[in-house]
Amino acid sequence: MYKILLAEDDADMRFIYSRMSVWKECGFVIAKEVSNGKDAFAALKAEAFDLVLTDIRMPFIDGIELLGKINELGIDVAVAFVSSYDEFEYARKGLVLGAFDYLLKPVNEQKLGDMLRRVSEKLAEKKAENICSDYVLSALEAVGKSSDDSFTQDICAYFSNTSCRDISVEQAAEHFGFSRDYFGKLFRRQIGESFSKFSTLVKIEYAKELLRQSGMKAYEISEELGYSSADYFTKVFKEITGVSPAQYKQSL
Repeated sequence: MYKILLAEDDADMRFIYSRMSVWKECGFVIAKEVSNGKDAFAALKAEAFDLVLTDIRMPFIDGIELLGKINELGIDVAVAFVSSYDEFEYARKGLVLGAFDYLLKPVNEQKLGDMLRRVSEKLAEKKAENICSDYVLSALEAVGKSSDDSFTQDICAYFSNTSCRDISVEQAAEHFGFSRDYFGKLFRRQIGESFSKFSTLVKIEYAKELLRQSGMKAYEISEELGYSSADYFTKVFKEITGVSPAQYKQSL
């Protein structure tokens, strides 16, 4: 299910949206609701969404400003506006900034469904074009897995888009719309390794890539990957590769 961030300051409208069946029919779920642009931007920085459906007129940060901030940070998410008829010229500014579409109030469920299906098609195309990062492919090879099935491709894309920051199995399960226990079992069955162990493999493969291609020191890479200390990072690196980061870099 594709995840939607709904930004709407009208509580009655949020309730109406929540009662619509079109989301599930089109493969979407309203993953989070916020009542202003400031909270929407904070949510986007904290977690990944596939689509932002936002009212144009909102407190603190309006829809146009929100899209501008999304573009500034390079957040990869589709944005669609909801506006009244007399706000069309304002909405057009959003389209110039790269908004996917806009809907007029009151929102027609059929037109909403048409838009969601078009968004879904674009997201599917992007997913097909998404090239798995080399370090994720290396981690898959380490567990004897190829990226030739849809689940593995989804996992590959997920890890490739998270910049190797610390990710818990709970966060990943929520992203994919599963319970923690079910996702953990599914992951082990499909990938052949626990989520925690595979996540560590990805981070170490990324560390190796940084050692090869950047001038970063081991302690800098440790901080980049979120390890509590450089010593602990070195210990984990050596357990997996058989050598310390310094030894690995000397061997290049």
